[in-house]
Amino acid sequence: MSAALALVFLLAALPALAGSSSTTLPNGAQLTVSITSPADGTQFLADGAPVPVPVTGTATVGVGPPQATIVYVFDASGSTGNSGGACGSVLACEQAFFTGLNTAAGASGAVNHIGIVVFGNDAVKADVTPAAGDDQLGASADGNTVFNSISLFNGGFNYNVAQYTSKNGDADGTNYAAALQLAVSELTASTDTKTFLVFASDGLSNAGSLTDFNNAVTALAGTGTVANSVAVGSSSACTGGTTGTLADITVNGGQCFSVPDPNNLPNIIPNLIGSTLTSVTMSVDGGSQTPVATTPVLPQPGPAGVTYSTMTAGLNPGSHVICVTANATDVTGGSASTTTCVTVKVYDLVLTPATATNDLSTDNTHTVTAALLGPAGSVGGFLVSFTVGGHNAGALGPCAPVTCLTDATGHVTFTYSVPVSPSSVGTDTITATVTLANPTSATDTEVVSKQWGDATPPTASCTPTTNPSGKNIPPAGDNPKSGQNPDGFYLLSGTDAVDPNPQITVSDTGSSFVAGPYASGTKIKLVQAPGATPNVTPGPGVIDWKITLNGDAVVTVTDASGNSTTALCKVPPPPK
Repeated sequence: MSAALALVFLLAALPALAGSSSTTLPNGAQLTVSITSPADGTQFLADGAPVPVPVTGTATVGVGPPQATIVYVFDASGSTGNSGGACGSVLACEQAFFTGLNTAAGASGAVNHIGIVVFGNDAVKADVTPAAGDDQLGASADGNTVFNSISLFNGGFNYNVAQYTSKNGDADGTNYAAALQLAVSELTASTDTKTFLVFASDGLSNAGSLTDFNNAVTALAGTGTVANSVAVGSSSACTGGTTGTLADITVNGGQCFSVPDPNNLPNIIPNLIGSTLTSVTMSVDGGSQTPVATTPVLPQPGPAGVTYSTMTAGLNPGSHVICVTANATDVTGGSASTTTCVTVKVYDLVLTPATATNDLSTDNTHTVTAALLGPAGSVGGFLVSFTVGGHNAGALGPCAPVTCLTDATGHVTFTYSVPVSPSSVGTDTITATVTLANPTSATDTEVVSKQWGDATPPTASCTPTTNPSGKNIPPAGDNPKSGQNPDGFYLLSGTDAVDPNPQITVSDTGSSFVAGPYASGTKIKLVQAPGATPNVTPGPGVIDWKITLNGDAVVTVTDASGNSTTALCKVPPPPK
């Protein structure tokens, strides 16, 4: 019993939890379930895959504001002075039973008030509070003092209730009717939603009138009270008696317990008062209820408190309702359930395109789109930060919207440009980051890549140019056999959309000789000398170089990315 009381006091000391719901069992015990985490509105990140959400909380039964009144009817007729066995007299056995029952009732969390009626040939209402006055209803904590103050005197012909207001009665007889009439009066005075009666007697009724008894039972049933009775000792029975039976008292689902050995009275306490926390279940979005493991494991007799820690299945972006239900029963055969729910929001940031390649010769601008997936109507206004890393690290650009906050559909774009230059060719990484607000500042980061390339070849040309004086471009000979440019003065040109300085080389169609590289705008004197050793010498005047080849010249223009274009420069060999 001491261990149970310690648990009760421990549970009673726990603070009330937010996100909870409660109901009352038929026996008046409070049933409560709480979700301590996550809080309502908590945001979670799916990050590319459904995210399980951890759920923790508590469930209790018989812990909280009690809702019941229990009236104890104590037989103090003269026969209770007889021996009850190891527990002492029958009166002493009753005292042990009722104090144990009252202690359990108080610890159950169900009982708000108690009343005590003591009877023999007549009946009295005991004063159950130490306060001034004569109080027929009080707290269970004061009841044991009253029970232990009951005694017989005058040779067992009278009884006395010494606490809190001393009262005497006639012990020479067993009057069920008188006891029930006072008990009904106390039950009627109660303002609690649930009422119970425990009526114990060691003998059969032999006083009062059957009419009074029957009227009292009818009135008792009308209060909705669950009434149990106990036949104590071998001289009592659930049936029998001239003015009513113990079995007749058991209305509204109660029952009569026969306890021939008064020492066994404590054994029936669990059958008279108590609740059981039977299970805890969880559902998501109105789905099926799944059992939740608790510590300690269920079922647990009340008063009881358990904790639980579980996980939902993976949740996709959106709004999800998580509900936890506690289920309990009581000794009346009644049951109850109570449910509490929280709504969580699951988000996922998606960045597109995952990869892209640009030809700098045609496009030096790139746009990525961040989409925040989540509950409809709750994806706007989140700040997304963008950074460029990799080859063009640190490149900047604007967002749309310009605030970089997601729009009502959860979208925001980022655009940046790189210089049209060989130095821009390479791979960038674009990182988008969003931080959720509630409650832990969880961050989702997505990374995509961008390849900047140069796939467009440069242009190449080999055009006739001036003679060394820089004034005249020699005309081609009138003889068609003279070739493209009989004088051999050429301007080497190469342009590229990306590379401002493509390299030019001159190769020999008649040998493996290659001259250069040269910059665009270089002027050469091209000489064809079959059989001679190809060579390059400085040219005269404005001519930069004199190039002697065995065959014609192939001009190759190559950009920094390795793209190349060729042009053919022809010149006839000298006449023989």
